[in-house]
Amino acid sequence: MTSRERIEQVIVGGEVDRLPYCFWYHFRTEAWFPQALHAEYRAPASEQVLQQYIDGMSRATYEFWRRYQPDLLKVMHDIPYETPTGFSFVHTADDWAKLTLLEPDRGHFGAQIEMLKRLRTMVPQETPIIETVFNAFYYANKLCEGKLLEHLALAPDAVRQGLQTIQANLQLYARVILTVCDGIYYAVNGIGSDAAPRHVYEEFFAPLDRAFLVSASDGRLNVLHLHGYGELYADLLADAPAAIVCWSDRSTTLSLVEGKRLFDRCVMGGLNEMELPKMCRERVFQQAQDAMDSIGRRGFILAPGCSVPTDITPDLLIAIREFALGTQV
Repeated sequence: MTSRERIEQVIVGGEVDRLPYCFWYHFRTEAWFPQALHAEYRAPASEQVLQQYIDGMSRATYEFWRRYQPDLLKVMHDIPYETPTGFSFVHTADDWAKLTLLEPDRGHFGAQIEMLKRLRTMVPQETPIIETVFNAFYYANKLCEGKLLEHLALAPDAVRQGLQTIQANLQLYARVILTVCDGIYYAVNGIGSDAAPRHVYEEFFAPLDRAFLVSASDGRLNVLHLHGYGELYADLLADAPAAIVCWSDRSTTLSLVEGKRLFDRCVMGGLNEMELPKMCRERVFQQAQDAMDSIGRRGFILAPGCSVPTDITPDLLIAIREFALGTQV
């Protein structure tokens, strides 16, 4: 099977020739990454900086794919969210109204799209590519320097206005993504007890996340990633449209077995990304085998629950590939 055939089969619960696998990491720490884009949020970067990002990110992602050959190539969205000129952070309730609509094919979003188009010409069509999109909670919390819950408590209507602007931008961007990529890896932040109380996520963010997934449901290989540690409010999105669901099953209260039952579709995980950098090859194999034994081969993609450190030993990532190759039937 090709990687595309393998992924398409696994999402419908069909038999595959071996266990598919996937993993990913951020590239922001690498020497080629433009210094001007290290800030979380900033006004539009210059054309020169954006071109440097397009060149570097496409090359780095291609080399990552070439080296590790994951069945599903998850692209990192390491370019910062674009803010209006002269505006960097939300300090007061009034600042939420200063956020503006963005053109999905211009500026920072446009640079990411150009990078994705270039990457698609470099990576064979036999390998499906999915682009990462962070949700409104993630961007809003970064924009107010981690004080999102405080702002919601003090000025919920003002925050809602800002959230709607961010949401509109994300949904417009998603439409363009799906003209280039096979799907979207939608990273849902705020859905865990480590980030927000359940009632806050349920009231303010679950409707936005559901709306995004519905608007992007044309993506055949969409991944719903529940980002968090500890307790997850996974039931709030259990029936939201996505082909694959991914979460940190070894670092949350939701096990792989329970999640498979809850979502009733293909799940991705099984490896503890927090421990992975310190593992030996044998431990990687042991954890992978344990995951596969717990839910079987059908409807399962072997992966860490989230991104791994960029400086992880390549041998450990190669060990994941070697385990998957060893499951051939």
